[in-house]
This record gives sequence, structure tokens and C-alpha cells, in this order.
Amino acid sequence: MGYGELPTYDHMDLGIRLLEEERRRIARDLHDGPTQMLTNISMRLELLDHMMDTNPGAAKQELSRINNQVIQSINAVRRLLFDLRPIAVDEVGLIKAVEQLVEKYAREYELPVSLEVKHDIGRALSPAKQVALYRLIQEILNNIKKHAAATQITITFEQVGQSGVVSISDNGKGFDPSNIPAGHYGIVGIRERAAYMNGSLDIVSHIGRGSVFSVSVPLTS
Repeated sequence: MGYGELPTYDHMDLGIRLLEEERRRIARDLHDGPTQMLTNISMRLELLDHMMDTNPGAAKQELSRINNQVIQSINAVRRLLFDLRPIAVDEVGLIKAVEQLVEKYAREYELPVSLEVKHDIGRALSPAKQVALYRLIQEILNNIKKHAAATQITITFEQVGQSGVVSISDNGKGFDPSNIPAGHYGIVGIRERAAYMNGSLDIVSHIGRGSVFSVSVPLTS
């Protein structure tokens, strides 16, 4: 099997694997985000109790810092809820849902994402496939945010023959697609999501020159 080709999976087995991977991702995000923040807040509150008697001025400053960390924890939980909540793609359409996702990245991460729609491929996809493609785009964006150190992302929708193609490019640090450390970049999960839609994934990336993820899925005739 050559690079860029996807193995054939039993869809029920793959669906279970994707569900379990999603649960592991949620557990990691909760542990690395809100859980650690709340643990730190608890420790600082214990220290604050002592400072109230010994140094009231410093205690007041520490209370302000703790309050800021509480706000950060609330925002982290809100981001997780945004990622988990059901997306009414069948109501607003794939493109509109991605537009909302792009707005979120600009607002919360200060990461500009340009959206170019040459064809509204969502109109030729079933509601289930629209949701699956939305989640795949979301996963690619999350991986770029975590690993690429990019300052600009571009998402392009177009139709090529009987396939819908979504290309996501970034100007980040790039990587070697043929030499990805185990568990890095989430490439395996992204490939499996593409395979789940009977689609394919192609990656072009060079160190220091960014990356392009191209997902191709068959359209409903």
C-alpha cells in the first residue's frame, strides 16, 4: 500500500475505534486543561488562606490572579463544550458550520483562517457525511493549532469530477509526512475519518514550508 492510500476497514469496527479515540481525546483535553487548572487553583487557595493573616496586601493580589485563572478554566470548559456539542449541519449546512468554526478560531485563538468556497459540496453529501467531514476539518485545524505554529490557515472547498475536495493549508513549520512519530499530529485518526467516508487523504508538507491536507470524498449523484 503506497503513501496516501487508505486501507479498507469494516465500518462498524472503524466507527467503534473512532468513538474510543474521541473519548481518549476528551480525557486528555480535560486532564491537560481544566483539571490541571482547578488543581492549581485549589493549591493556591490553601496558600491564600495563610496569606490573609500574614500579608493581606499580597493576598489581595493573589486573589486577583486566582480569579483570572478561574476565568481561564471556565473558558477552557466552554471550548470543550463547543467541540462536543452536536452540530446542526443538516440545518445550517456544512459551509455555514465551517464558517462558525473559522470565526471561533479567530476569536478564541487569534488564528486567522481564510475560507474559499468554489463549490458548496455539502449540498451533494448526506447529513451524516457532512457531520463526519466537519469533524475531520475540526480535527485537522486542532492539530495545526497544537503543532504547526502557523499564523495563517486557508480552507478551500471545490468539486473535482465526482468528488468533493477540501484542502486545508497552513504556513507553519511543516513536517516530514513519511516520518511521523507515533501519536504525533493525529494523522492516523484523520486518515481513519477519511476512510470512514470512503474518501482519501493526501498530505504535502516540507520542513519550514507549511503543510497542505487534501481530503477527497465521493459526492452523491
